[in-house]
Amino acid sequence: MKITEVTARRYRGEGGNPYSAEMVVVEVATDAGVTGMGFANAPPRMGPIIAQFIEHVFGPAALDADPRLTTDLWQRLQGETVPRRGGDGIARYALAALDMACWDIRGKATGLPVSALLGGQRRLVPTYANCAHHMAPDALAERAASYVAMGHRALKIRGTRGYVTPREATERVRAVREAVGPDVKLMVDVNGSWDVDTAIQQLKAWEPYDVYWLEEPVPPHDIPGYARVRARAGRTYIVGGEQNVGLSEFRALVEQGGVDMVQPNVMITGGITDWLRIHAYATSMNVPVSPWDLQNVHIHLAAGLPNVRWIEYFMADNALLEFQTRLFAGAPFKEEVDEIGIQLVAPTAPGLGLALDAEVAERSLVTD
Repeated sequence: MKITEVTARRYRGEGGNPYSAEMVVVEVATDAGVTGMGFANAPPRMGPIIAQFIEHVFGPAALDADPRLTTDLWQRLQGETVPRRGGDGIARYALAALDMACWDIRGKATGLPVSALLGGQRRLVPTYANCAHHMAPDALAERAASYVAMGHRALKIRGTRGYVTPREATERVRAVREAVGPDVKLMVDVNGSWDVDTAIQQLKAWEPYDVYWLEEPVPPHDIPGYARVRARAGRTYIVGGEQNVGLSEFRALVEQGGVDMVQPNVMITGGITDWLRIHAYATSMNVPVSPWDLQNVHIHLAAGLPNVRWIEYFMADNALLEFQTRLFAGAPFKEEVDEIGIQLVAPTAPGLGLALDAEVAERSLVTD
């Protein structure tokens, strides 16, 4: 089997949603008649750059390669940028989209979901709900309580500087804890926007509210800062890695004592192929993995591998995935509620199970 064509199309959400301004969807065609699909959520104004990387750098380099040899192909494509010090950042988004499409082909060619290619297949995947809406504390508490009423037993809110002050973040934590009660795991994400001292002082202020984890307390490059925060975090876990890339950065996070759990993201780190290296390393170090975002891809990794604690689950009312959810057609996730909370039934369709909604795709296709 050989790759015969790589195409990248851009789709832009309506309504000016800043969280999902544009998506780049990649299709990889083969001489066997099997086509794979992958995608990247483009940061603002980055859609054209990602698409050009795919069409003019990675796409030509992938022609005539066997898409089933994902490790060989990933290394070949990464080699197109590394010598020029351009192998990280936006290049990884483009590489991830193409890599996803190749894994999609692997699954379709064998008639198996990608999860089954990884050696395992648990039927139910635990989730925590992303409740990271930027709302006033009382309104956020009401929304969080509604998620708990659905069956969620773990949820995450945000306290990111730039949206709220540390004092306002504490008000969110207080209001949500009071609304959901003591038995729901409460996580807080600050998107790397604090410094070490702020993180330590906030953790002290949150001791009455039993915060389960603090996510990305400091910027992703500040690994010594992660370690200092974790050393003073008390009962609260410190997690991170969603903005980090490659095995070397995750190794540093773990070996320097920065995190209790890692959160590699398939899109940011450069695809499923690179994500698997990080998972294997974390597993060898007895560090749990809980991937961030991309629930329709990460569910395969969680179902097929033993060391994925949760996947992040976005409700239909969450703007972060609103456009992505509409762009990709197909049946919604099947949920089961038990004492763990809401678990998702592992997918069984071949490949990643991605397909575009024809009407949404036609309306949102970018042609400039």
